[in-house]
This record gives sequence, structure tokens and C-alpha cells, in this order.
Amino acid sequence: MLKKRKLMLPAFAASILLSLAPSAHADMSMPMVPNASVGKAVNKPLPSGVLNAQFIDTSGKPQTLAALKGKTLLLVPYLTLCGDTCPFTTANMIKVQAQLNAAHARNVEVIGIDVDPYRDNESRIAAYGKLIGANFQLWTETGKTTTPGFTKAELTAKNPVGHGGTNANLQAFRNFFGWGVQVIPQSNPPATDWMAPYKPLSYDINHDDGFYVIDGKGNERFYSSGLPTFTGTISKTLATFMGSKTNVYAKPVYKDGWTPQGAIAAIEYVTNVMY
Repeated sequence: MLKKRKLMLPAFAASILLSLAPSAHADMSMPMVPNASVGKAVNKPLPSGVLNAQFIDTSGKPQTLAALKGKTLLLVPYLTLCGDTCPFTTANMIKVQAQLNAAHARNVEVIGIDVDPYRDNESRIAAYGKLIGANFQLWTETGKTTTPGFTKAELTAKNPVGHGGTNANLQAFRNFFGWGVQVIPQSNPPATDWMAPYKPLSYDINHDDGFYVIDGKGNERFYSSGLPTFTGTISKTLATFMGSKTNVYAKPVYKDGWTPQGAIAAIEYVTNVMY
């Protein structure tokens, strides 16, 4: 019967194997692709029309995505007169920015991209930012926006969709990201603007929700098309505008939608940095 021989490795070979073995102290916390429930990873270069689309921010400063080259961007569609999702969307954005601030993330920008530039001028988005206590950027498109309205035929359709609200800079985003933005009738009776002089509104905007992460090279790297899942407190003024009896939401609004944690996970994946 043959005796089993003990395998002996040269010292240098043993050293190599030890160096290849996982270290007990190795960093196992590198960001991974977020779960499919959060959204989807992509890799699509932004066209020049999107990179160079013209905006202004709440201080009236001109803005483009191209000017932010080198930074990771979280882009989120919004409008100031949204009566259902946007107050929760912007509340989630505040939470995302707060976590980035706490982590001293200086190379990430959170930006709201307006989908109602006909009404949302510089003064309105500035008032909205102040109302919600925005700690992130709010942009609205510059240039001509066609007047929203309805023909008799549009109003008598089964699911009325109006016309107008078209802006070339917004259209570039719609074409690339596939955003649906529709002029639709107001409720009956119509909602009253939360901003002075508090006039009844003549139309509403139906739009897609979600968030989009752009890397520092100008590529779309991740997107989520869900509604904003939110728990917490929003502006009393906006809660009243939406017809809500409370501005405190203890249970999740829009369950199974996108969350601040999901958005942070997507940013971590794109930047390869943990926040």
C-alpha cells in the first residue's frame, strides 16, 4: 500500500498563493449594480442636444449639462404645479442630497428638470425651492414654449390630451429619455395655484416619473421609471394644494416606487463610491 506524501510548496509559491487568497481585511463593500426593483443599468452617451439644452436655475444663472462635465448627475423630472407626485419626488430629492452632503460628496449634483416651462419661470421655481426647503438644484428651460390649451375636439375625446407646452430644450430630453409629457385638463373644479395671486389653474401636466444617473463622461448609466415612494413630512402648502388633510405621511406613499436609498445605491454604482 502506497503511503500518501505530504505536498510541500516552495516558500515563494506559498507566498504567492497567500497573496492571492481573499484577505480578512479586504474591502468587500464596493458598490454593486442595484437590484432590478430599483431600476436598470444602461450605458448610453447623451447627444449634444441634451448636453447643450439651455436652462436657468433659481437664481437666474444659465445652466447646461455640458458645463457639469466630470460630475455625476442625478436628474429628476418635476413641475411646481404637480398635484400628486412631485411634492413626494422633491421630498425624496431633499433626502438624497442630505445624505450626499453628510458624506461630503462634492462631485455629485442632484438636479430637478422642469417639464412645465410655460408656467415655471425663474421666479416660480425659486419660490418653489424656498417653499420646500430645496437643498438641490431646480432648473427650468429657457427659450420659447408654445401656449398650452385645448380644442373642442381634444376636450371631447375619451382621454383628453391638449396641445402646446412644447419647448425645444425640453423636447431634447423627451426624445432621449423617452419622457411622456402631456397637457391634460384640470380637475373640476380646478385646483387653485399655491402661489399668489392664487388663480384657478387652466391645465395640468401628465408626465413620467423616476430618476436618471449620468456619469462624469456624459453617459446615462442608470434609470428608474417608478413613482416616488415617500414617508415623512412635506410642505403644508403643497399638501393643501394636493387636497390632502395632512402633510405627514407615516405610511409609504406609492409603495414599491423609487426611494432615496435606491437613488443613492444607483449613484454609488455609477461613481464606485459608497455614500
